Amino acid sequence: MKSLLADADAAYGRGDFANALRISRPLAALDFAAAQNNLGFMYANGQGVTQDYAEALKWYQLAAAQNYAPAQYNLGFMYNNGQGVAQDNQKALELYLLAAEQGLPDVQTNLAFMYSNGQGVEKDLANAAHWFERAAVQGNATAQFNLACMYLDGDGLDANAKTARHWFESAAAQGHSYAQFSLGSMLSQGRGVPQDQALAVKWYQLAADQGDAPAQYNLALMLGQGQGIAQDEHEAFKYYKLAAAQGHVDSHYNLAVMCAQGRGRSDTTEPDMAKAIEHYRFAAALNHPAAQFNLGIMFANGHGVVQDSAQAFQWYQMAADQGLAVAQFQLATLYQTGQGVDVNPEQAIHWLQLAAQQQHPQALCNLGLLYSSGQGLAQSDLLASHCYQQAAARGDSLAQYNLGLMALVGQDNEPPPTQAMVWFEKAAQQGLALAQFNLAVGLSFGQDRELARSWFKAAADQGLSEALYNLAVMQTQDARQLQACDPPSPDAIGDALRQARQLYQTSADLGDSAAMHNLGVMHALGQDTPQNLQQAAGCYETAAAQGCAAAQYALATMLASGEGIEADEVRSDQFFELAAAQGHLEARLQVLRSQTRTAKAKTEGTELNAAYLLAADKGDPSAQFNVALMYETGQAGAPDAVQAAHWYKQAADAGFASAQFNLGAMLANRQVPCTDDRQVLHWYQAAADQNQPDALFGLGLLYFQGRAVAQDMTRAVQYLKKASDLGHRRAQFNLGWMLAAGLGSDPDPAQALHQFRQAAQQGDPAALYSLGRLHWLGDLLAHDPAQALDYYQQAAALGDTAAQFNLGFMHANAQGTEQNYQLALHYYRLAAGDGLVPVLAHEAATDDQVLGTAMDVA
Repeated sequence: MKSLLADADAAYGRGDFANALRISRPLAALDFAAAQNNLGFMYANGQGVTQDYAEALKWYQLAAAQNYAPAQYNLGFMYNNGQGVAQDNQKALELYLLAAEQGLPDVQTNLAFMYSNGQGVEKDLANAAHWFERAAVQGNATAQFNLACMYLDGDGLDANAKTARHWFESAAAQGHSYAQFSLGSMLSQGRGVPQDQALAVKWYQLAADQGDAPAQYNLALMLGQGQGIAQDEHEAFKYYKLAAAQGHVDSHYNLAVMCAQGRGRSDTTEPDMAKAIEHYRFAAALNHPAAQFNLGIMFANGHGVVQDSAQAFQWYQMAADQGLAVAQFQLATLYQTGQGVDVNPEQAIHWLQLAAQQQHPQALCNLGLLYSSGQGLAQSDLLASHCYQQAAARGDSLAQYNLGLMALVGQDNEPPPTQAMVWFEKAAQQGLALAQFNLAVGLSFGQDRELARSWFKAAADQGLSEALYNLAVMQTQDARQLQACDPPSPDAIGDALRQARQLYQTSADLGDSAAMHNLGVMHALGQDTPQNLQQAAGCYETAAAQGCAAAQYALATMLASGEGIEADEVRSDQFFELAAAQGHLEARLQVLRSQTRTAKAKTEGTELNAAYLLAADKGDPSAQFNVALMYETGQAGAPDAVQAAHWYKQAADAGFASAQFNLGAMLANRQVPCTDDRQVLHWYQAAADQNQPDALFGLGLLYFQGRAVAQDMTRAVQYLKKASDLGHRRAQFNLGWMLAAGLGSDPDPAQALHQFRQAAQQGDPAALYSLGRLHWLGDLLAHDPAQALDYYQQAAALGDTAAQFNLGFMHANAQGTEQNYQLALHYYRLAAGDGLVPVLAHEAATDDQVLGTAMDVA
């Protein structure tokens, strides 16, 4: 009988199922369990017969009843999988236990899986480990692999990397690809074993050759990086393709990066953007966040695809929703700038905060900027500093620079404190031009002039006009020192002046007014160029128009003398006054001299003053008003508020409307004692009753503030409307603000805009700023950064510091205009008055900020 069973097994092994069936059937009828099991197996798998689970079940049951272990296992498998019988994991477990106790390693392995997964029994990792180990010692590779995993992770037994490695090696030696991969991973990471990249490569290679996708991916990584094997991007590309063909998402991503960069292919080094897009899309469809982010950048910049801001936004959103910090930061930038989505400051802050929570340095830096400026968040230097500190600790150069600026606050023209210099140096070493410049300025206070020069040069090489100017000044100083030498060296002096002039010219071309002024000086003195007063005057005029006080003084002098330019006393006086207003000492002296020259005219004016006094004493209200005005403004000598108020009251009592308003204003501003604001209300009301515009505006403010009257927004709007209709620009602006906010009436956006525009047409800086802000936010007006820029420029020219600050931000971050750090610096300085320098924000991602090859080991 044994020979017949052997014949049946041999026939089955050859695939001769008909003969195997012919031999097994009579033996099964004679209750030979092995033959019954064979018949059951052939019926279960349709080998030599039509597949018939019921017939298979019958023969398995007959053999299992004889305690034949393979049949018990096969019957358990049918219960486990619901083949020919209702699925019953508990029954399967009972049958597996019977077979396992007879020592069958495959059965023991399946039983371990049931305990591990809680199938038919409560999950029991300790029992799973027990059965895996019984099968493993019998050489079952699957059991060896799973037992190794449990030892490595400490599941169901104490973690033991050494024992894990033993079982991984046992399974790997039998060609178990998962074990080969896991062994490679342990060795590559040094997880519980000495790190050995070369040996890791060996095991990855064995698994990869069996088609294991994670092993192919990790082998490609090591080939690309030259870890444990000679670097070979062509081979890396090949293995990425093999893994990608099996749907391995990270391999698709890395192939995309390599295709976009023209790497890895043996036939070309040209980028293949079509293939890159194809692989990115595959990975992105499987929710690979970095692939989604890179697609966003490509659509944003039109790199390999048609530029599409809306598509870019969608890909960024997908990546951000998965928690990718760089995508969250980018999404915040889009909400701030309105690229591909409506401007939404609240959403911008939301995504910035999410990215900052993950310690994204650029997000932390920009969040610090918002806290510093109070834009969208309550102003807090403490929170700004905290954000900057976190970003700076992660190497963010702008945050380091901004911390340096914060350390400068209140230092005036003293040498920068040590902490400021420390932060400037950190940022400077990373190549930030403004930090290099400020570091050089700080070093200029000390003795290390050449180190200062080197940092000025580093910033100048990046086109920073202030650095070019300072380098030119140093060259001019060098020339003076050379002239003092005995004997002087004409060639060396000439070289120094030539370099100075070239540097001044480059800086002036970038809009630096001080450099343009100094070019004028060199033309006027004939330094490194023939003397040319006309050229000098042209330089002075350009720099004067840019607000340079020294140039305004020099131009005024030339206009006064007619040297190099046609004499013009009126323009000369104007430029002297402009320079004097900026504190230029010589200009102030010149203005005083001019005032002395007009003393005679003032003496003649005194006779007019006397005439006003005489008429005022006789009760003429117009004369009384003019006398009051002379006392208030100092035209009758030193200003005298008491006398001014006295004469205003005389005229006011006579019903002179302008006097009534001016008296009310003096009381309101406490230029004279006022114990009861109802006096202010009285005189404003008296003038307003005569439709005096300033008084109507003043009454509107009193009702808005609830000063001297109960607060009444409706009456405030009424008075502001009357003043507005009379052309009062401040009333127009304030009325626009109230109508926009719905204060004192229903919100009326159209009328609010009308009022803002009327005020702006009259040159009201607050109205111009507001129109710019509305265009920036897309609130009431379409989001239009270019239009916002135009309004801000008009407001900034009239001295509005908020507009100046926003212009600095827009030029620094290329919002509505090309990026221009020099103009940004100019506007920030205007806004800061005594010299707070710009706080910069990070800008949108560009092509060179595409995320690179994935580095995680699978």
